[in-house]
Amino acid sequence: MAEGYKEYTLGYQREKRKDEFNRKKEYELKDHTEGLDFIRKATGYSLTISQQTIPVAGFVREADITKLWEVYTKIHEDSSRPIKISFNTFMLRFFTECVKSAPILNAHMKYKPQNSTGYIDYKESIEVSMPTILPDGRMLPLLLHDAGNKNLDELAFAVSEIERKLNNTIFDEALYDVAVKRMLDLAKHGKIIQAISTGLASLIGKNKVEFAPRKIRKQYRKESDPNDILGAEDIGEGTICISDLGSIYSGKGFATTSPVLQPTTTVIAFGRARDEEKVYKDENGNIQLKTIKFLPITILFDHKIGGFPDIVPFLNKLDELLEDTDEMMSW
Repeated sequence: MAEGYKEYTLGYQREKRKDEFNRKKEYELKDHTEGLDFIRKATGYSLTISQQTIPVAGFVREADITKLWEVYTKIHEDSSRPIKISFNTFMLRFFTECVKSAPILNAHMKYKPQNSTGYIDYKESIEVSMPTILPDGRMLPLLLHDAGNKNLDELAFAVSEIERKLNNTIFDEALYDVAVKRMLDLAKHGKIIQAISTGLASLIGKNKVEFAPRKIRKQYRKESDPNDILGAEDIGEGTICISDLGSIYSGKGFATTSPVLQPTTTVIAFGRARDEEKVYKDENGNIQLKTIKFLPITILFDHKIGGFPDIVPFLNKLDELLEDTDEMMSW
């Protein structure tokens, strides 16, 4: 990597500002104003429009994953695997398997409220959008491509590749490409004025985005290998969002998450797996106490796809896998 733009990449920032990134943030109540950075600009529009146009329904499940955890532990401790399997990777494989039973959850929905017309575009490839905390503390959805056709080892490698590319990326440049694509899409759909105003607001005035120097940006574009960095195609909504909130907050509570982002139909979030004591009756009718492993899961979906019956096949597959875990060993 050329020295000229190296210091602007996320990996360089993480290494040189390690103490700052690892330090626990301290907050102080005070009057102050903070402009929106590029990520807030890039996601704000999608979040707002999605909130205004998607009637969200949801289902919360506190799943008994005792059997699943036993399988995961065996796989996690398997030293013969090329990459150690994390719980996040294991659950990505678990949820994508469940999604295969409910294709409508892996779809894009286009709807025009003006005349109540539209269509559902079913996707064969499961493109998982993963909300990811960047090295500088910001959060953005990164895409895990074709997750449904990958086994655990392939998923683990794909996740490690995202991390590798992330460190080599000047992220505001990738976001710039995303913004350009969205402005072109606005213009394509006749929203010329909105496209122009969005672009100008990011380039001039008090809300403009502070990019790296022009020379650095030019060098980055010219010399960086596309196979070593993240691009616009690696950022966005994908076909479904799966969020590991348990990696951020370790306390108790059900998983909650952001609005379903158009044009997708579904968001799945899971919290931190935890042990709890459960009272039950044995075969002799005696009261017993045993430790159960629980995982809070939330599934939110666009109610326009139909209703709760549409997610039942997903839940049935989830129940099946939690009860009969033999299939997981072949993942």
